[in-house]
Amino acid sequence: MEQYNVTGMSCAACSARVEKAVAKVPGVTSCSVSLLTNSMGVEGSAAAGDIIRAVEEAGYGAAPKGAEGPAKTVSAGEAAEALRDRETPVLRQRLVWSLGFLLVLMYFSMGNMMWGWPAPAFFRGNHVAMGLLQLLLTMAVMVINQKFFVSGFKSLWHRAPNMDTLVA
Repeated sequence: MEQYNVTGMSCAACSARVEKAVAKVPGVTSCSVSLLTNSMGVEGSAAAGDIIRAVEEAGYGAAPKGAEGPAKTVSAGEAAEALRDRETPVLRQRLVWSLGFLLVLMYFSMGNMMWGWPAPAFFRGNHVAMGLLQLLLTMAVMVINQKFFVSGFKSLWHRAPNMDTLVA
């Protein structure tokens, strides 16, 4: 069984799409994709280039495992470091920044209108300034969370929407 690293997967639909794409490659007898480890096992006589091309056409990245050189022994510390969660702290930081901008956006866009919260005198009756402020705050939230938009629209382009498409 040949092992591959797969990049760009974020949900079960992504792994199912990769599995389905690789299963269509002539010479592949079975394919198993793991979302948790971002890996894929393929059995059959298909060439590695064909398998990688099928994964890339599905909208994801792939590379053979161990492509960096000869096999080496991995210590327990290196194995623990490889399995360490690096994505959750980044997501948490993006969430905090997004919430900060969102609270300011909601204050200016809905606070005065719905609850009568005070707005600076400059914004009272100045709809252009209020609209520009809302546009800037919305753009900040979109830039912070651009990963969802890039991945979501990319998967939509490949006619296989995933959770990132829903978030975007």
